[in-house]
Order: sequence, then structure tokens, then C-alpha cells
Amino acid sequence: MKLISIYKKILLAFIIYVLLLNTCTFLSTFNPKALLNPFHIKIRTVSVYYLVRHVVLVSGVAFRETPKEIINKKAELYSEKYGIDPDLVKIVIDVESEYNKFAISRTGAMGLMQLMPITFGDMGGQDPFDIDTNLEAGIKYLSIQLKRFNNTELALSAYNAGPYTVSSRGNRVPDFGETQRYVKKIMYRYSQVAGQD
Repeated sequence: MKLISIYKKILLAFIIYVLLLNTCTFLSTFNPKALLNPFHIKIRTVSVYYLVRHVVLVSGVAFRETPKEIINKKAELYSEKYGIDPDLVKIVIDVESEYNKFAISRTGAMGLMQLMPITFGDMGGQDPFDIDTNLEAGIKYLSIQLKRFNNTELALSAYNAGPYTVSSRGNRVPDFGETQRYVKKIMYRYSQVAGQD
């Protein structure tokens, strides 16, 4: 009987944990798709850990919105550093997070540039909710994909779905609906900006 009681407590703790995790993720994006997606619990746990750490050590509970102009200025600096068109970067930021530096996606992608924890770490990042750190890591990663594929659509596909996914499909935009919509949306907006020049 005692063992059953322990298992019930473990199950209850897990359910509370999942609900808390989903609530934190939902509150960071206000996206209903972020709720109750069991496939990404591990990654989202890491993402929420980073968010809680940022709140405790850096920003405090008051989430202050950073003006879009400040984010754009910083994006321009890092774009120049990594040799990317800043207009493309600004569109990626808007599509990825709508300029929400505390965003966590349903899959666990974090911050302005919506990097997965492992990718963020690979780019040398420490705090994914710090604007400068997130921008530099995301722009660096996007520049790597642009150099690797030498094609904006493929680089955006790799940014969204991973470079292996693009390579394994013969260097084509993957046939995932989400990735295809993502690439089309960014390319359309980018062509509008390029048309203004």
C-alpha cells in the first residue's frame, strides 16, 4: 500500500510539473499551441530553467519590454559583424518571436531569435534571454547556414528545421508545412523590403 501511495505522489508531482512547465511556456508567448505538447518536455524544461535563472539573477520579476528600435540597432551591429543583411535578421526576429525577448516556443526555442538550447550552447551563449547574447548567437547561427548552403531559402530552412534536415533532403526546403510556411513568409517580407531599396 505504501508503494502505491509513493507512486501516486510521484505521478501528482509530475502532473503539477507538466502543468507548470506548460503554463510558463504559454505565458512567455501567449500561444495556445504551446500548451500540453508532451514531445518537447525535456527541451522546454531546459528553456524554462534558463528563463527562471534569468528572472532570478538578471531581470527580476518585472518583465520590461525592450523597445524595438534598441533591438534593431543591436541586430544591425551583429549583422554587420557576421556579414548578414540586417533587414533579413529583423524579419527573422519578428517572425520567430515578434520581438519578445522572453519567448519560449512549444518546442523549447528561446528568446528573440528562438534558438534551441543545444544550438544556443553551440554558439557559445550563456543567457538566452539576454538580448545581446541571443542576437549574437542567432545571427552567428544564421550566418553559418548562409555560408553552408549559399542560398537564403535553404539557410532559413536550416535555421528552422536544422541543417541535417535540409542536407538529407538533397539541399531542398523540407516538405514540412511549418518550414515551408516559415520560409515563404520570410522570403515574401524580405522581397518587399528589397523592393523598397
